[in-house]
Amino acid sequence: MSISIQPFGKTTGGVPVTQAVLKNGRIEVRVISYAAIITGMLVPDKNGDAVDVVLGYPGVPEYELNTDSMGAAVGRFANRIGGARFLLDGIEHRLTANENGNCLHSGLHGLSHTVFKMEPTPGSDDSVTLTATLPDGEDGFPGEVEVEIEYRLSGCGLVIRYQAATDAPTVCNLTNHSYFNLNGHASGSVLGHRLTLASDAYLETDAASIPTGTVVPVAGTPMDFNEEKTLARDIGAEYPALLQGHGYDHCYIIRDSGLRHAAWLEGPESGLRMEVLTTLPAVQLYTANFLAPVCAGKEGAHYQKRDAVCLETQDYPDAPNHPEFPDTTLRPEVPYSATTVYRFELAKR
Repeated sequence: MSISIQPFGKTTGGVPVTQAVLKNGRIEVRVISYAAIITGMLVPDKNGDAVDVVLGYPGVPEYELNTDSMGAAVGRFANRIGGARFLLDGIEHRLTANENGNCLHSGLHGLSHTVFKMEPTPGSDDSVTLTATLPDGEDGFPGEVEVEIEYRLSGCGLVIRYQAATDAPTVCNLTNHSYFNLNGHASGSVLGHRLTLASDAYLETDAASIPTGTVVPVAGTPMDFNEEKTLARDIGAEYPALLQGHGYDHCYIIRDSGLRHAAWLEGPESGLRMEVLTTLPAVQLYTANFLAPVCAGKEGAHYQKRDAVCLETQDYPDAPNHPEFPDTTLRPEVPYSATTVYRFELAKR
């Protein structure tokens, strides 16, 4: 086990950013204090070669231009809030509208634009803890929120533990927005990857990707990943949800509760399989349908549409406007807590 923390550069505003490198002989994970971004995740493939399975950028300036939230922690409310507004305890809160009149990933600020404080987790030799404060009123959200994110190695996997506390009622939905390509971050299209999801239904959305409130069974549709299939197989189907999202960009409801299995993803060239486990109720499956970085990626990579897939564990999008959805209200007396695990092995083929 080893942890090293070193300078990674500065923001355009001159704020220092550090990078932590966590290694345990089976996996190496790199995290920076800007947006708690996972900049690298190196795992041995079927040939024993280390493969970096997450897309990323070479430095802080490029991450500041990161309109795709690549690798970032997202909150205080991940995904979308329709109409950039919600009611809480009878009070309307108007948010920053940054996507077609809606609020996406908390507006213009939030965790994906925050420099965290990052330190080795006390009493641990395999994790780092990042902390940040989201101010009351930022982008229209009420309450000052203290956020803590722990990245911990466990075998050939990464455990992400989220905690949050507020001084006033607010809403909370935290995720990590890593873009995965299990064949290697610069290996091109991800459509040959095989996926299974432990989900019987997804959330229907309108033309702006805002949930309508309808839960749609996946059985008998191109949205069904209960049986393993490639991302390519049905992505081009003449199916309303896929046409509307230009591919997969949908919130899948994960069966059961507690820390449980949510997904398997397999890279055919590397032979790597990634299991996703989470305590959260849903996973947003996004096949990078709009990925078009404004600058080159790390190691000079030029990422394009569908060169990665995101499996964003989270609460339901637009939940504050849907009382029938699981409650995402965060109150001072009940702190927020969630865990997600990305765990790797070799395919048995």
